[in-house]
Amino acid sequence: MNIQKLLIGLSVFGLTIPFGAHAQDSGAVIVTAQRSDRSSYEYYDDDQSAIGLTRTADYFVKPMFVSSDSRDINERKQELHAMLRAAIERSRGSGISLVAGSYSLRPVTIENYEELPLAYGGRPDTNRVQIYARIPVDSSVQRASDADKLIEAFAKTIPATGRSFIETGTTALAIDNPDQYRFAVVKEVAAEAKRYAGLFGSDYGVEINGLDSELYWQQASENEVFLYIEHSFKIAPK
Repeated sequence: MNIQKLLIGLSVFGLTIPFGAHAQDSGAVIVTAQRSDRSSYEYYDDDQSAIGLTRTADYFVKPMFVSSDSRDINERKQELHAMLRAAIERSRGSGISLVAGSYSLRPVTIENYEELPLAYGGRPDTNRVQIYARIPVDSSVQRASDADKLIEAFAKTIPATGRSFIETGTTALAIDNPDQYRFAVVKEVAAEAKRYAGLFGSDYGVEINGLDSELYWQQASENEVFLYIEHSFKIAPK
């Protein structure tokens, strides 16, 4: 594999190609899907290792684009910030938290929301700020469709200021500090390699290479993540 996996997901933002990132940050990270042509396994990636750890994701995350198309740039900023502030205030006690980031997700608060980057909004005299609405994957919210409904309903409660408005994207998954699962992934690899070697009898052993390489993550199901390390092993006489 020449690029690392970053976002696992549910065809996040309509993309169907892998994106790269590795586990070097302790914050939550987004995961997006790589869909393959293998109809028997919707989320399988031809490049990924077959051995790893599957676990439930920590969150559903849905991008929210807070925009304004007022003619004056200062007015646009004021309208965007007013709508962001309203979103933060309404998120309190709602079960939905607001986070932002291009890789590692950090909380959006009253103290830092004005520091979020102002991006081009896709047409003249339009700017937007991207944040994410985040909901834990738990017994009450186990499906992306359930998270979608809750977040869309939340977005509709946020009042517009002037010419500001909110658009939403496609729900994805996120996991906290994926590197914490490295040892568990190595255990899975070791157990599987040992099991394979055992098929050849007690006179055979196994040599595993690549376990010092980076940790990757990939969507395994609607609410699960598959974590793995690219590796190889060789079975040979002792």
